[in-house]
Amino acid sequence: PFVQRVVIVLKVKGIDYEIEYIDLAVPPDWFLAISPLKKVPLLIVDNSTIFESSVINEYIDEAFPINKLHPEGLLLKAQNRSWMEFSNAIFMSTFRLTMNESQAEFEQTLSTQRKDFDQLEKNLINQPFFNGDDFSLVDATYAPTFQRLDYLHQLHGAVFDKKRHPRIVKWKNKLLSLPEVKNSCVP
Repeated sequence: PFVQRVVIVLKVKGIDYEIEYIDLAVPPDWFLAISPLKKVPLLIVDNSTIFESSVINEYIDEAFPINKLHPEGLLLKAQNRSWMEFSNAIFMSTFRLTMNESQAEFEQTLSTQRKDFDQLEKNLINQPFFNGDDFSLVDATYAPTFQRLDYLHQLHGAVFDKKRHPRIVKWKNKLLSLPEVKNSCVP
């Protein structure tokens, strides 16, 4: 999902790129030598390495200023970064939903996630995207998590509560309908 965030930004901006897939269970030596956190994604530019998806996406947005995905205003940019950071909590609860070993654990994790969604819902006032009419880095950050939650919703039902979180459901549906999101991961 973290690599997918970067791929979405590259696709939205129309930037050519190459991906080298690695097995994180047995990472190659070259990867271990350049990845301080031993995680993906990494972006290699001019023999320099950038890591962490949000940092990579901000670099891409600034290096390729066509179709800016981060707002210009200092306060709005900081708020966007805050909501991008918040997405990590939602992603981690999504991951736990896939790993829960009992229905009770699943329900407890889902309850926690819905409380996080309550926070997001009341702050999601612009539509169709997070900041309004234009796709942003916040949208690219949430799309992979929404995709995984949509898979879980198809398997378990009731992951998304349309009455409790109507703005999130509408936003999720918009993001998942975009070709850049649909084509951002392998089948």
